[in-house]
Amino acid sequence: MIAFTIDSADIDRLALRFDQITPALQEKLKVVISRVTNELLARVKAAEPSRTGRLRGATAAYVDVRPNFVRGRVRINRGRGAEVMGARFGALEYGGPGRRGGAVAVRAYHRAGVAVAAYDRRRPRIAARRFLRGPAAAMRPLIREQLLQVIKEFESSLVK
Repeated sequence: MIAFTIDSADIDRLALRFDQITPALQEKLKVVISRVTNELLARVKAAEPSRTGRLRGATAAYVDVRPNFVRGRVRINRGRGAEVMGARFGALEYGGPGRRGGAVAVRAYHRAGVAVAAYDRRRPRIAARRFLRGPAAAMRPLIREQLLQVIKEFESSLVK
């Protein structure tokens, strides 16, 4: 019997923690995790907004295999030297409700010898699109079931 625990307290993650993991079991888990990670990538790309295509181009799936774990993840790479792109994609994923109470007062300031007068700017309100978290939450029961099935099949092959 393979001893493991399921850690699913976090919304974004599903973790199986093993006391010991054999290379054979790790290889079987890698195959399943690769398959579900690629399926998740397809669902995420389908749910992403696609006005310019930069977001879809920056979305990638990774499967990491180390001696003590196998991990599959879908991420949005922020790109070279464009750190603001990560913030923009995060604003689309999580939303930006702004503060209540109308416009934001901007104080007067000087920049490069040019005076800018005080003005009011609107508060941004960006609805959360959940293109990363939504598909992951929808696939979570399926992923859990497939991983448990692989472990069960591996245990039954050990008994024979």
